[in-house]
Amino acid sequence: MDKQKRASGMPINQDKGKKMRTASVAKKVVAGTLGLSLLQMPLLVSAASGVSVVEKAAAPQATQSSGSDASKGLNPAEAKITKAQAEARTRTLFPILKEARLDGITYGEQNVFPPNTKKIWVLNWSIQKGNNSSGFSTEVDAVTGDILSFYYPSMWPEEDSNTAYYPPAVSKQEAEKIAETFIAKAAPSIKAGTMKPSTEYGFSSNQALFGPVRYSFGYSVDVNGLPADNEFVSVEVDGNGNIVRFTRSAYQGDYPSAKAAISKEEAEKRLEQGLSVTLAYISSTPLFNATSKREWKIGYIPDRTLVPTDANSGKGIDTIWGKDLDKANQAVRYTALKPSNKAFTPHKGEQLTADQALKLVQEIAPGSEYQLQSSLGNYWYGNKQVWNLYWNKRTPGTYQESNKSAVVDAETGQLLSYNEFQYPGSEPAKASAPAVTDAQAQTKAIELVLAHYPNAAEDLKLSDAQTLNPSSSKTVYQFVFQRFYKDLPVYGSTVSVSIDGGGSLISYNADNGLSDADLKAMDGLKAKISPKEAQDRLLNELGVELRYISSGGYSVDNTYVEPKVRLAYVPTFDKSRNLGYIDGVTGKAEALLQLPDPNKGSTPELPSDAANHPASKDLATLLEYRVLSPAEDGLLHPDAEVTLGDWIQMIAKGLYPDQVYYGGRITQPLFADVPADSPIAQAVQLFADKGWFGDAKSSELHPEQKLTREAAASSLTTVLHYNRLSRFFQQDAQALSLSDASAIKDKGAVALMLKLGLMEAPSGKFDPAKPVTRAEAATILVRLAHLQGNVDTPLNQR
Repeated sequence: MDKQKRASGMPINQDKGKKMRTASVAKKVVAGTLGLSLLQMPLLVSAASGVSVVEKAAAPQATQSSGSDASKGLNPAEAKITKAQAEARTRTLFPILKEARLDGITYGEQNVFPPNTKKIWVLNWSIQKGNNSSGFSTEVDAVTGDILSFYYPSMWPEEDSNTAYYPPAVSKQEAEKIAETFIAKAAPSIKAGTMKPSTEYGFSSNQALFGPVRYSFGYSVDVNGLPADNEFVSVEVDGNGNIVRFTRSAYQGDYPSAKAAISKEEAEKRLEQGLSVTLAYISSTPLFNATSKREWKIGYIPDRTLVPTDANSGKGIDTIWGKDLDKANQAVRYTALKPSNKAFTPHKGEQLTADQALKLVQEIAPGSEYQLQSSLGNYWYGNKQVWNLYWNKRTPGTYQESNKSAVVDAETGQLLSYNEFQYPGSEPAKASAPAVTDAQAQTKAIELVLAHYPNAAEDLKLSDAQTLNPSSSKTVYQFVFQRFYKDLPVYGSTVSVSIDGGGSLISYNADNGLSDADLKAMDGLKAKISPKEAQDRLLNELGVELRYISSGGYSVDNTYVEPKVRLAYVPTFDKSRNLGYIDGVTGKAEALLQLPDPNKGSTPELPSDAANHPASKDLATLLEYRVLSPAEDGLLHPDAEVTLGDWIQMIAKGLYPDQVYYGGRITQPLFADVPADSPIAQAVQLFADKGWFGDAKSSELHPEQKLTREAAASSLTTVLHYNRLSRFFQQDAQALSLSDASAIKDKGAVALMLKLGLMEAPSGKFDPAKPVTRAEAATILVRLAHLQGNVDTPLNQR
């Protein structure tokens, strides 16, 4: 998830060109009661509490003067790299900027609050093409001269005739050499021998068969001989060898000594002391992502948060606040909820109106001093329509705004989230005793959950992993409710609530919930290995790594956390920082929610039944780009006949190989025989959105029908948007000369496919009624990929 940051050494995948950079982002407690902390969680995890913090959408920014409020406390005269040198370096390194206009240069980060003291030059660019324009920025370290960020707006290269499509002019190996050569020029402060390849720091680009070819490379950079969270480089190179994105993260403060006072062995003993395992249901994909096909496992996970240990004091570290923990972490315990006569009742009938949605959350809505705006939209990462309620209040005497927002399921009325945001410093920070106790806040949190979460008393338990915000000026109570199914926790399924010292709700966040299919899948799971076996295996896989970790640079519950770097031993699993668990069935150690390698381009081994097939090369290409995958028996079955549903799915995977299409919500199935929960529903939606069903008016798709060669030709004609042109070729001499021309109804489509070289007619016969095999489909799609860069509008832009 692009808007996620990980704590204490969890590297941040930055895409600074696609979103406004901010040093203070609103953070909200959302998940993580299972003690699954530092080992590569996709969410920030508080070591003290086991709760997690995730970045909220960027809040309104403070208005900036030409002097830049963000550069308060900075003196450009102290920069070792001048403004002119920063501009010259940028223009020299990125020749593509000759198409851009430099609109200005500022000192210090822009659009951040509170103001920071980062010594950088920010160059603001814009590109104008016709009536369209796009603005972006490039950052240069004013101390070292390193380029810190560059991103050329993707909308321009993809519309450019020089965009690289498959097959690329530059291979992955060649692109890697280009990237490393460029890093030496763009980041001269990196010492030789300190940079190491790492999949943790690459951009999130996914190679698609029908998309622009881009290679992503990430590198960690050692400091004082140790890995450091703040030091990394990410480069993206396109298929023509151009640098299209670049990020260099470097800490401008002083690093502590690399000498540890306690040994690695001692740190490992502290990590493992008293550690046990908990059996839980584990999803193959994060539960916030409701569009991906989800598989379930049952596995053993640590019973507590695995926290880093300060390498000098030996104390555990709260990775959110960067503070020492007063006591060792204990196993998480849960308390059942008592049923309430005010339990949530799902709405039935027509979709809720905005007024009805507001009424359901009236008890937590702010007063009349806030102005309400509402909009109906799709919930992120899911096929759920929601009401977005947004209350805005301008703080008197400033340009800063405080706001509150809620998301309500438009079908059921369930509250999915509520969050408030205030700029730190927008109101006086006065320390005061809380008006409500922890127990009173807990009672309110329980009442809120019972009133807004379906079957809360049956499905949720209160974790004892709550904590107080350690801010000296404001008390915030945090509570996390864990989802259970058949007495086992469901990893990642939580509801979190934050309440301030005055008893007011600050945040409420629930996950997407579990479908009937999820519950059915979990029903069939049963552990075959004992907890003792799993615990022994887990302890065998655990270890520690000495490194520099970081915290801060963000806000938690409206409290800004100052950046801090310290030397620590961090937990590892199977010698990596990926969170892991022990499979309850196989007993194997598995990585949990491991970040994908953005360069999914290494060819997996071709199954035996395809290795010697005449179409083996094309089958290997589709396997490499995740368009095809082996069946349960491990084979590709290249001669199996393809159905219409298979064909639609294959083309969709050529654009979205991970089966996640972020198109319109499936409010109502397009075809009666393709329900919303069908494996091909998203692919069908994509086809419809792009107009690839043509003028079809049928209420049924019949995805199970065999795909004939003529049907494939007609489909490809529509995919290429050559429908009208195909009518022009209906009397084409080449098509009419085929020996079986009389059996072909769509002669224009067949003629086009022959002329484009996508299909052939061996010995002058097309065989229009012959079913297409997987191997034949692979050859056609690889040819289509070769054609992609030569058509007026590539498939990914239609």
